[in-house]
Amino acid sequence: MKIINKDFTLLLAGQLVSQVGDKFHMIALSFWVLKTTGSPGKMGLVLAASLVPSLLLGFFSGTFIDRYSRKTIIVGTDLIRGLVLGCFSLLFIIGRMDFSLILIFQVILSVNAAFFDPAIPSVIPQIVDRDQLARANAFHQFVNGFALVGGAMLGGILVAGFGYFWVFFLNALSFLLSALFESFIVIPQISMERKNSWVSDMKQGYGYLFENQLLLVLLFMVMVIHFFVGSIEVFMPVIADTISKEGPKTLGFFQAAFGSGTIVMALIIGMGGFLGGGLSKERFALFSSTFFIGGVFAVSFFIRGSSTAMTIGFVLCLFLMGCALILASVSFKTLLQKNMDNRYSGRVFALAGSLGNASIPGAMILYGLLLDRFDFGGLLLFTGLLLMFTSLISFMLYKEKRV
Repeated sequence: MKIINKDFTLLLAGQLVSQVGDKFHMIALSFWVLKTTGSPGKMGLVLAASLVPSLLLGFFSGTFIDRYSRKTIIVGTDLIRGLVLGCFSLLFIIGRMDFSLILIFQVILSVNAAFFDPAIPSVIPQIVDRDQLARANAFHQFVNGFALVGGAMLGGILVAGFGYFWVFFLNALSFLLSALFESFIVIPQISMERKNSWVSDMKQGYGYLFENQLLLVLLFMVMVIHFFVGSIEVFMPVIADTISKEGPKTLGFFQAAFGSGTIVMALIIGMGGFLGGGLSKERFALFSSTFFIGGVFAVSFFIRGSSTAMTIGFVLCLFLMGCALILASVSFKTLLQKNMDNRYSGRVFALAGSLGNASIPGAMILYGLLLDRFDFGGLLLFTGLLLMFTSLISFMLYKEKRV
């Protein structure tokens, strides 16, 4: 089946190889750090170095994405990441890699991601017809989901079969290959006013955002959805450990069900299901799917019975949550693309990424503390009712107006 058009296919191919390679890298790096240092704390520092710089820079990087060539940013950041990881592989094979260098490399990679990640959803409306945006975003989500599930699994197999060096080297190669694919994409130029200073452009972008209630509601939904994704990540191991004597095995079932739901729904939307046909349908999909996730949380409170019955019940709930999550994610991304001036999309998507990335660890910390004090059943019910109420209020605040 043809995936929309040649330019989008090239973009998707680049994303697929680089994201799968990146998951290889993180699996290998996490295990190598843990094995060589014996410190979960140092492994946590590596993960933080991979996330925090991108999160902080997201409040500013969008201005650069909107001021300069987005194609240059996309190709350039992938080239830099490929070269950085090539140096990483070389230092590793000659035995010169140490923990401080690992942190430096991860910070550099995270800084590049702060520019690359928001540039992708900003470029998609420039290379895809308006009526194909939902399908394009769904295919992009499918690549993310496949990389998360398949990349992690393949990464573990490669580490066990070939060793750490080849995993690091393949990741470097994947980014260079991604840059090659992206270099052939034709991205139409957007008409922009004569640029002033970077600070003026940043202020103008925030001004544009805060004067638009619709965009503010959508960004709020970004935070809400990511926050409850973070809560799911905390709930899963706690529930698995509580209801089953084989907690790790049950957790694996939970994660597989949740991941499968995201992949299945992304494919359904990409093939033309659920979305398409106008803003009203995408608006309904966003708020109804978020409401549905809340309903699944609430219904989970009533799952009772044997360990096997409860495992099956939660597996089904997590699969449905994964499906609804992707429907909500594709919907809000498509609504953002359709309801804003593309000259500001880098700034809006960069901010959305930072808000979303901050919400997930915030939710993990909060729910970790709550689950120390309260039963998971009551928290599931409370979380579900809160999410349902939030989605209804947001729906009422959403005022559709094309920009």
